[in-house]
Amino acid sequence: MISVAVAVPCWATFGASLVIDEVVVTASRIGPTDQRVVSIDEDDVDDAFFHAADALRTLPGIALSTSGHRGSLTQVRVRGAEPNHLLVLLDGIAVNDPALGSEFDFGRLDFAGVRRVEFLSGPQSAIWGSDALAGVLYLDTKPQGQSDRLSLGVGSHNTVDADVHFARVTDDRHAALSVGHVASEGTNPARTGDENDGFANTTAHLNLGADWNRWRVTFGARHTESDIDYDPTPAPHFLPADGDRTAQGRATLLNGTLTFVASDQVESRITLATTRDHNQQYADRAFTDGTIGKRHIASLSANVHFDHQHLNITAELEREHIEQSGTASFFGDPNQTQEADTKSLAGEYQIELHGFDVSASVRADFDDEFDDSLAYRVGATYGEEVRWFANAGRGVKNPTFTERFGYTPDTFIGNPGLVPETSLGYEVGVVLANENATASLVYFDSALNNEIDGFFFDVLNGGFTARNTDGESSRTGAEVTLEASLGRFDLSSSYAYVDSTVEDVRELRRPRHLGNIDISATITPRVSANVGVSMSGKALDRDFSTWPATQVTLDSFFLAHGRLDIRLFPRWKLVLSVENLFNEEYETVYGYRSPGTTAMAKAVYKP
Repeated sequence: MISVAVAVPCWATFGASLVIDEVVVTASRIGPTDQRVVSIDEDDVDDAFFHAADALRTLPGIALSTSGHRGSLTQVRVRGAEPNHLLVLLDGIAVNDPALGSEFDFGRLDFAGVRRVEFLSGPQSAIWGSDALAGVLYLDTKPQGQSDRLSLGVGSHNTVDADVHFARVTDDRHAALSVGHVASEGTNPARTGDENDGFANTTAHLNLGADWNRWRVTFGARHTESDIDYDPTPAPHFLPADGDRTAQGRATLLNGTLTFVASDQVESRITLATTRDHNQQYADRAFTDGTIGKRHIASLSANVHFDHQHLNITAELEREHIEQSGTASFFGDPNQTQEADTKSLAGEYQIELHGFDVSASVRADFDDEFDDSLAYRVGATYGEEVRWFANAGRGVKNPTFTERFGYTPDTFIGNPGLVPETSLGYEVGVVLANENATASLVYFDSALNNEIDGFFFDVLNGGFTARNTDGESSRTGAEVTLEASLGRFDLSSSYAYVDSTVEDVRELRRPRHLGNIDISATITPRVSANVGVSMSGKALDRDFSTWPATQVTLDSFFLAHGRLDIRLFPRWKLVLSVENLFNEEYETVYGYRSPGTTAMAKAVYKP
């Protein structure tokens, strides 16, 4: 189930299953926030299906686009925005790949070590910078208590899923180690043929922390290795066809934070982090091309609290670096190295005024490749059991290395003349809560200027490129969520209507209707069950087998899932789960057939 709230000062509570003082890390560096935060808590993260991206369908306003089988490239669009408009943070560190268009590939996401997922929609650039134009997804790995977990599962398509997790927590230190592994022979994403494309993913995560006197130090390390089979898309149809293609990925993150608590009113911290994503492509087992994306971050932040006022000042340095390799051809030479530095200064202010909580934040980015940019946001909340909120903000998204310099044989030519995208938007909403239920209603509206179109055909150069479009892109809609506890039954549901257009034309891969409903029930003290349905409305895509490309419609679909937990012994349980229960045939990317029914049986040890 998901949890929904607008955070209030940390001594308050908001809903039976929600601890509000934890809903602070995504929307603010200070604590309280005037925005709706949706979260997936630890038990539901542990119980997620073997492909973590499937769990994100429960979050409002999120549309998944998967290139067929599980493990393949999976993009997330938030409220009709682009995939690289969503910033993914792991313990506050950006993990979007600079060499993958500043996107995060959710096909390779594993929840190993993650104890909580927080999701926040709307422009967040005032806090988090360029990649947060449309929202933030925060993966929190800090353990909150002693815990052990072992699991081993087997399922359809010769899938094996295993993970191990240990955490130890005392008053002044913590340590957690997690390792997850999944491997599968996969399914066939092509409409024809019978070759299955398999995948394997191994993720290891370490989180350490210690306090002494007024000092606190934390350290995190994460490493993921993945091997994904996929199909080529040969002319003239440019649709997947059986073939021997492999993508290998290696992603590493290291981060450390030193915090000094000078007093109850003042604390400061310094954070150093580095990420490295190394991706290689193979055709018939021969290397074809590859990328290395690196990000180095150093930030210094200070919080000041006095009476009912709170202030944060943050200074940040960031360097992005990419290396691209491949075989040169008539269209150009892909071998190149690019680098960009950004210096940022951000401030955030909050005040509590007689039932109102008001906040304002601003961030200035000084980039050596673009003009200086300014992002800001203001907002307010009022009430407790009925919590009204409204906010408005400006987001900024710099052109990516791929859009500016990228090169793919016969496919894409970079455009170094691109300018940053900017978005101005607002949202208003209400969260209602009592002992048994929490509900929210949000209306949002945003306008994107200088939107980058990455499918523009350059006649002079004879290939596709990126360009800034004229006019304005509009993203409007509404979201509704409901979480309720009804005796032995728990209900969680969401619905979103999203209208995303550019120059009055619907944008691609953005369904207007998205929703889900989940019901959990305690059948006996030893047996519990969960059933649910996710829905995605019709969306548009392009068929590149014609010239110019033809617009096509992706049909709407419903995906049913079910789960049965059987407590065999005090510390052991058997979990039986199934995804796409009725074997729905659907596509979220034109020409890529999605997996059919997938079942799994898993033994779980958890004291």
